[in-house]
Amino acid sequence: MEKLDERQLLEKFDRLVEQGLVVYNQNYRLINLSDQGFSFQFRVLSSLANKPQAPRGDKETASLPQADQPGCRPGSDIDVSGFEVAVIGDSHLVAANKFPAARPHFLILTQDGFRRQHEPLDLQDLAAACQVLSALESRHLLLFNCGIDSGCSRMHKHMQVLPAPDPQAFALWPDEDAPVVPFRFFRRRFQDGLPTPDVLLGIYQGLVRQAGRAVNGATGRGQEVVAHNVVMNRNWLVVIPRRAAGWAGAETNAAGMLGMVWVHSEEKMEAWLERGPANVLARIGIPSNGR
Repeated sequence: MEKLDERQLLEKFDRLVEQGLVVYNQNYRLINLSDQGFSFQFRVLSSLANKPQAPRGDKETASLPQADQPGCRPGSDIDVSGFEVAVIGDSHLVAANKFPAARPHFLILTQDGFRRQHEPLDLQDLAAACQVLSALESRHLLLFNCGIDSGCSRMHKHMQVLPAPDPQAFALWPDEDAPVVPFRFFRRRFQDGLPTPDVLLGIYQGLVRQAGRAVNGATGRGQEVVAHNVVMNRNWLVVIPRRAAGWAGAETNAAGMLGMVWVHSEEKMEAWLERGPANVLARIGIPSNGR
């Protein structure tokens, strides 16, 4: 893998913002609040208003190859032309997120543009994730939205990488021993840093099976790979089962299940507040209270 230097990554990101290629609202509104004992940090980013969304339908429809688009690899719906940062072996590449929610914000994409977001992570995905997280000196988060109901916005298989929030400003609940969370989650902590990719794959697959049992028990569905969010850093891996991308106008992805909710307007923010942020997460996940 090409060397990932954090300073150079940030300089590259800022340069793309200055050129207008990366659409980032640096003066976003930040709102911190607590609901039912769960901490939220809302970011109102008007720049997300033009972000394209994945088609809402079953995974077979969503997996149909896209017509070739400028800047996109065959089969892909993500424009990476001019956004590339590094290549990871023969399987993945790192590119700047065109519609970021943080500074910087990158994607790890499969080089094969026909790979789809409803596919669970495999050994090559996790090997690429480990290489990137291990190469970055400061603490970063890796996010993956698996399936239409996970809140994904693009169908080309990809993961996201962004800096972890300052713990003094916003604490991440997976760091806590017994967090108060309104939805069910499955977590594995790492005592000695990231395990090897093959070990990590076994851990991930075990957590996904637990997530599947949680969803199937709630819906009565069969034993398929259920929609889920993945959040990972060098200290833990969390899998969160999902039943829906949103509820009553309030939608979110893996970041939102951490309490980091990104919305493009005050109206979207109000939709969350009116329904109760913790209630939204319980509705789109599996309620931790069993209801």
